[in-house]
Amino acid sequence: MPLDLDIAKEVVDNILDFLHDDHLSLLSSSLVARKWVSTPRYHLFKRITINHYFPGRGHSFKDSAHSFLDLCKSPNCTILSSLRGVVLNVDSDSAPTLLQELVDVLARAPVAKLVFIDHTTSFRHPISLSWMAPHFPGLREFSYNSLDRFVLDIFTLVASFPQLHTLSLYSNTRDAAKSAITQAKPYPTVPHTVFAFLHTLRLRLFSHQSNEFMAWLQTFGDRFRLEVLDLDIFHSCHNGWGPITAVNTFFGANGAHLRAVGLRIHYEDDREVDENILLTQVSDGDLDLSGLTNLRSLSLGSHNVVAICTSLASLPNNSQGLGMLRVSFQPWIHYDDFPCTCDPRRLVDEFVAVMRGDQFAHLTAFTILVPAFFGDMGREALRVYFPRWKDTDILHIGFIDQVQFSSPDSWDAGEISLDALVE
Repeated sequence: MPLDLDIAKEVVDNILDFLHDDHLSLLSSSLVARKWVSTPRYHLFKRITINHYFPGRGHSFKDSAHSFLDLCKSPNCTILSSLRGVVLNVDSDSAPTLLQELVDVLARAPVAKLVFIDHTTSFRHPISLSWMAPHFPGLREFSYNSLDRFVLDIFTLVASFPQLHTLSLYSNTRDAAKSAITQAKPYPTVPHTVFAFLHTLRLRLFSHQSNEFMAWLQTFGDRFRLEVLDLDIFHSCHNGWGPITAVNTFFGANGAHLRAVGLRIHYEDDREVDENILLTQVSDGDLDLSGLTNLRSLSLGSHNVVAICTSLASLPNNSQGLGMLRVSFQPWIHYDDFPCTCDPRRLVDEFVAVMRGDQFAHLTAFTILVPAFFGDMGREALRVYFPRWKDTDILHIGFIDQVQFSSPDSWDAGEISLDALVE
């Protein structure tokens, strides 16, 4: 007696329903890759991470790239049509053609978000990636993260995605930032239609590099409407925000569109910086926020308390929409050798005076991050200085973590790893 196909499909569906919350079991079962599955769980493949790299001593080599390629070569593979986002965490040096193979396969998928982790080390020649752009014509979000050395043609690459909405360029360390953008110059001349859809930009570079990049963006005129700008800046000098002219000019010209802005200084021990430069009191200027008339969220971080207060005070008084404020008082890493007067414990009154402004009357989230030397008692004592919020859930006072960078190389908690994938 032949098997009733309807019953067979129902059994398979029930199995999938049972397994669908256990990603590894479902992937290992390979059921989602078979055409005869009546209701494949394609949602498990909408966002994937493809690894091919050596994490370091004490860890085994991570490779899900070949499993992914094997799966896609199967005549029964039906997952590519549902794939929307990819993290390519691939060290191409150990397998020179692997990246090309992966990109060729991914070109058959409607990829809208791509995160690329560049493993090129400082003793190797930087790679070129502009060849990838034609393979992702519908890309909306692109994140590039350099672990040690920046790609050669970053400007040509990012300018080749006509539908780009979100762009993130990250240097994982100060050493990686040293090669960023400088080796990619000169800045290319591209049509003004480039970045026409860009609304979110995130950079993690040296201060002068961020400033130069913002200056380059302004050559495109006012055709794009940036709404989110987030800058993590490597800076060695004690004073100010570093070169800030182009950023201020951008705020003045495009401030009415910006709804979320972040600018945080990150200090690293740089033995190559002259002591006189390190401790200079000369500033490149204040961060002028007066043009941000539509701001909803603001994040500032610096060791220089006065610089933070001056910037906060420049917010327009008629701006009633600011709802979220995050202020990080960074520690001065050279304090033991070169003490300074920027101790936030001694400048609380200046900060409190600024926060009495009308610009902050409608905050729904106010976060203050302080160095560990405050201690628990010092941290909690800060609350009494802010009577407007001290007895509410709006105010949160915490300690600065050693590493505050967001993780651009992963998805959210629902991320799918292909490490256990079998065909």
